[in-house]
Amino acid sequence: MKRKTVFWFSFFVGPLILISYLRGVNAVSDPLVYWGDVSPSMQQFIVPWMFVAAVGYLLMWYQFFFGWTEAEVASLTWPGRPEDGKGTQRLLALYAAFLIPSLFWIDATRIYLESPSFVMAFITIGLLAIAGISSLGFGVLAWSSRQTLPHGNRVIIGSVLLSIQCTFWDAIYWVLMFPW
Repeated sequence: MKRKTVFWFSFFVGPLILISYLRGVNAVSDPLVYWGDVSPSMQQFIVPWMFVAAVGYLLMWYQFFFGWTEAEVASLTWPGRPEDGKGTQRLLALYAAFLIPSLFWIDATRIYLESPSFVMAFITIGLLAIAGISSLGFGVLAWSSRQTLPHGNRVIIGSVLLSIQCTFWDAIYWVLMFPW
């Protein structure tokens, strides 16, 4: 598999996520309903982290697609595993696990708001959990290469910035504060 495949997947699905957010916000009469029981003061604290997460995502994206060569990306492996040349496939799996749930969580939340059910709550929480775990996965994938590949720490830092939002604020805090 070529790195170009992963690039184009992320390049097309990323903007679709932004469109899904716009559609989701416009699909309800009061977009603040998506915040659930998160207080306005916490909302003001969390919103800047969304931009910090975007910086982290772009930092990783740049490194994967412009900072490293095809061979360097193919060398990415999980910690403690030998290099097998399948880093690009791992990267595609992580992007899919991150981007696809990110594409659908707001719609799942809207459906839950329209007709609350255990199934939709489970799906929404599951989508956020998958996105949160995969945001950590980018850093784990790059961990073994952080000292051997140029600027490997960019991916680690980007993953941490992204994970603060996606894992902590979305998959944990928001889930706990939403009125299921």
